[in-house]
Amino acid sequence: MTSAPPLSPLTTSEALPLDGHLVHLPPAPPAGLATATEVVRDHLTRLGARFGPSSRSWHGSTAAARDPYTPTGPGTGHPYTPTGPETVIGLSGPHHPPGTELTLRGWPAGDPAPFDETTAQAATGLMALHGRANGGPRPLGTDFLSTLAGVVATQALLAAALSGLRGTPVRTARVSVTEAALFSLSPYVAAATAGDEPEEVPSPPYRRAARPPFRSADGVRFEVEALEVQPWRDFWKATGAPAKDIANSWRAFAARHARAASPLITTLAQCAARHSYAELRLIAERTGMGLCALRTLADRRADSDVRYDDDPWELRELPRDDGLPDIPHRGTRHPSHLPLPLTGLTVVESTRQLQGPLATAVLRALGARVIRIEQPGGDPSREAAPLVDGVSARFTALNAGKEVRHIDVRTAAGRRAVAETVAEADVFLHTWAPGEAARLRLDEEDLARARPGLIYAWASAWDRAPGAPRPPGTDPMVQAWSGVADTVRTPDGSPAPSLVTLLDLLGGQIAAEGILAALLARESGAATGRLRVDTSLLGASRVLLRPQLRGLDELPATTPPPTAGFVAPTADGLIAVGAAPETALAATGDPMPHRTTKNAPAQFTTAPSATWLKRLNAAGIPAREVVTDLAELPRSPSLSPHFTHDGCARPTPPWSFS
Repeated sequence: MTSAPPLSPLTTSEALPLDGHLVHLPPAPPAGLATATEVVRDHLTRLGARFGPSSRSWHGSTAAARDPYTPTGPGTGHPYTPTGPETVIGLSGPHHPPGTELTLRGWPAGDPAPFDETTAQAATGLMALHGRANGGPRPLGTDFLSTLAGVVATQALLAAALSGLRGTPVRTARVSVTEAALFSLSPYVAAATAGDEPEEVPSPPYRRAARPPFRSADGVRFEVEALEVQPWRDFWKATGAPAKDIANSWRAFAARHARAASPLITTLAQCAARHSYAELRLIAERTGMGLCALRTLADRRADSDVRYDDDPWELRELPRDDGLPDIPHRGTRHPSHLPLPLTGLTVVESTRQLQGPLATAVLRALGARVIRIEQPGGDPSREAAPLVDGVSARFTALNAGKEVRHIDVRTAAGRRAVAETVAEADVFLHTWAPGEAARLRLDEEDLARARPGLIYAWASAWDRAPGAPRPPGTDPMVQAWSGVADTVRTPDGSPAPSLVTLLDLLGGQIAAEGILAALLARESGAATGRLRVDTSLLGASRVLLRPQLRGLDELPATTPPPTAGFVAPTADGLIAVGAAPETALAATGDPMPHRTTKNAPAQFTTAPSATWLKRLNAAGIPAREVVTDLAELPRSPSLSPHFTHDGCARPTPPWSFS
């Protein structure tokens, strides 16, 4: 089922948002930034940009710009020659040839330490969040933060190109992986630093066998989902679980994503293990519980969207409607000075949870005015503990500064109010279930009558494409179905979705990226009809897993090798190191009298963390202390400048422009 008739993809027309633009890449970015740089390259080229001549400098501020054939390479001063722990990516366009230089770093400016994914996960608290369900800080088995930062860096370049078309060229932009991570993790940080009440986080040790994914009697590992208590209660009662254990586990299960922990009672897993998966599916169908068997990367690469390497967004142009007034050209309506790229633009949202609100938080941070449509009485998420001044800290982290209008979209009066709200807007974003927009008569055709130039955006779980019935569209179910759980594993090597909402976080950033591309297409004239942008959690999973899925048709189906990084206890704490243990110790000159591959991590207990960090970084090996409490992040001398404080700590936007 879809919420709109078939559309003509913008990607099949001759005009794309970045047609005529050239992307300028470094010959070889630092190793720790290779994944983020590849995401930027991939997304810019999907939007129409082409590679610029590697021997040409285009930035007007350099002396080489006077000579279009200035040589490049070490010692030439060319802007795309990597120097230190950063890389520069350029985007020039036909409208403003000087273009924009984006400086992408691992750590924030001023931190020269070696950088990689493992140490970024340690320093930003992601490792601690992911490890809550596993008994201690643990790296993800995928380059999540680097992928996230690549999307955020692409946002910066799209916003800069849009700003240039609107009268304010952006010459330079800066993004760091660390700042992108903190901004995306803001709900978790806000909850950890809320002043009114402490966040309730279960204390280790955790019973890993008690939480999903469960294992059936015939060995199928599966994830479960219940959005209300009744399906949960009925399902487990039918499996034979005691009523007391069912009731006592519900609260922990319902709060598992907010807290990244789910200490359930082991009898649930034991009851599930008495039934075959086919029996459990029948029980789930009868009770309304959501079930999804974990799929492997080998399963996933056979899917059509992976085989055809679908874009992470569907950017589509609808035909002009002769019965509607012309779409106004907005370029002349903006002020001559724009403090931020989206100043003067208005976004209306009807979204819940994390994916949609994060997308509009990104657009607001870029300067847009954001109006939230909430049901009468307000979004229930406002009441979720911990609270700051009576409002959920998590909710505030994503929605502070947005205007709110209480509208019952199920009524005729509410639909008229929505139309009035979008009448002067540029973008409308919703996260309703498939078919809901059409049922409410609030689809793109309905709202186009109120605002012909409106960009209509939908952030979903499973894309628009019809197919076999899918499980409930929540983050862990998409992780289970998409193969993400096959890369994010438990300490014993079993596949398991992370309780950190990885795809909600990445999906929200991709939704903002798609909307920026649509705004650019409208402003540049690449699209003259109505525009629609569809993004999804499934699309986010393709972006995250693309390195593992690409080219696997020619390879045997094997589990990807684990990352080289590791976590080790020291004499006074924990450190994360971006190399194999024996390699790290050898590089520091440690004699390792009884070293073996198995006991090498134990050698780090011989000295305090500061000593090891100094020795490892001096040897060029990334190493960082592991943040075990997210409340420590705003107090860190290197990270404190990237937070504001208003009842809780909130990370600042990850980009800067000049």
